Amino acid sequence: MTKDLSKKSLFRLLDGFTSEREIKKYLQRFESDDFRFAVIKVGGAIVTDDLENLTDSISFLHEVGLCPIIVHGCGPKLTSTLNEKNIEFEFIDGIRVTNEDVLDEAIKAFKDTNNLIVNALNKKNVQAIGYADGYFDCELLDKKYGYVGEIKGLNIQEIKNSINNNKIPVIASLGALGSNQIVNINADIAVLELAKIVQPDKVIFLTATGGVLDENNKIISNISIKDDFDNLINKDWLHSGMKLKIEQIKILLENLPSDSSCSITSPIDLPKELFSDSGKGTLVKKGHQIDTFEYVSEDYSNTIKFILENSFNGKVSNQYMNSIHDKKLFISSCKRAIILLDNHKNIPYMDKFAVTPNARGEGLGNSIWKKMIKENSKVFWRSRHGNDINGFYKQISDGFHKTDKWNIFWIGVKNSDEIIECINYADSKEVSISYE
Repeated sequence: MTKDLSKKSLFRLLDGFTSEREIKKYLQRFESDDFRFAVIKVGGAIVTDDLENLTDSISFLHEVGLCPIIVHGCGPKLTSTLNEKNIEFEFIDGIRVTNEDVLDEAIKAFKDTNNLIVNALNKKNVQAIGYADGYFDCELLDKKYGYVGEIKGLNIQEIKNSINNNKIPVIASLGALGSNQIVNINADIAVLELAKIVQPDKVIFLTATGGVLDENNKIISNISIKDDFDNLINKDWLHSGMKLKIEQIKILLENLPSDSSCSITSPIDLPKELFSDSGKGTLVKKGHQIDTFEYVSEDYSNTIKFILENSFNGKVSNQYMNSIHDKKLFISSCKRAIILLDNHKNIPYMDKFAVTPNARGEGLGNSIWKKMIKENSKVFWRSRHGNDINGFYKQISDGFHKTDKWNIFWIGVKNSDEIIECINYADSKEVSISYE
């Protein structure tokens, strides 16, 4: 199948979920990554319970010219085998203590799992190459853990060569202690060390839950380590396994470029998570620096105009630009997102909320929104009827009113007279952006 046909298939697959513009944006971005596109962690339970959806999604990526690096574990399979053979084992600090008997079974389990993934991909006409003989160079982590390795190096050129030959590398979390001794490695640690070297655009954890679940068992769509970590990590509803994963992701993102991200999703939803702004899982970003100014200085005028015109794909009137200097400004340090606030009778009016197209899907809009809401207990705003984020506005607002041209929303405004005043003010504002 040619790449062009595969891309058309991708458009059909995601039709109704995202736009062709979004898909093309992510394709162009990922194609430029080369071997740094993505590292995908596949847990052993996914291989056992969801192999078909896993290989379907990986096959689709391969068809559109993208080669992720796959790292897998085999925990459930190994545990089951050890129990069947009455081989005793224990965990210390979350690490499986690996004596000789456990190691022998671990090597078999990893090789079987690796072959299973590679063969399943090959059956879908995806060239894959397995690395199950101790890809990582290791030293012993600590004698108390037995044959468990601490990664000291890896041969990245092997991975580059595989991807340059259009072959997807499938790596078992096993290491080599010298030339003769294989050692066990925690799969999440293997992903962390590999990502430090590769510096991928995306690190993806495939799980049965499809993301991080909140107290109502609903998927949290975005997490900013900078803004959300301290609060999230102390929630009693965050179960131990996912808590550990979030802690590991924090460490991971500290070792990656600021524009890299981690996603937690399910195998079947992997394309939706990768190729849409809204995603289908949990996107975890390092977080963004949001600066706040009580007024707009002349230095920011051109930047604001650029962000507004790129975000809304229209032209900002000169009259509006001449009026912005008294507004309160929230702006990301990367200068790709802004919020402008006016005050109307001591109630902040969100005059503009704009994120440039190339920043959507990174959690930047979520970060600047949270910063604005944190500083304002009351706020109201308007949006056009066809605005793509009206669904989001309806979810987070305390109420909204529909006029001929606008949806008008508010948060924290309780008094009916104030609500009417806000509606009238928002509805009467002049249009500031024209569309050709």
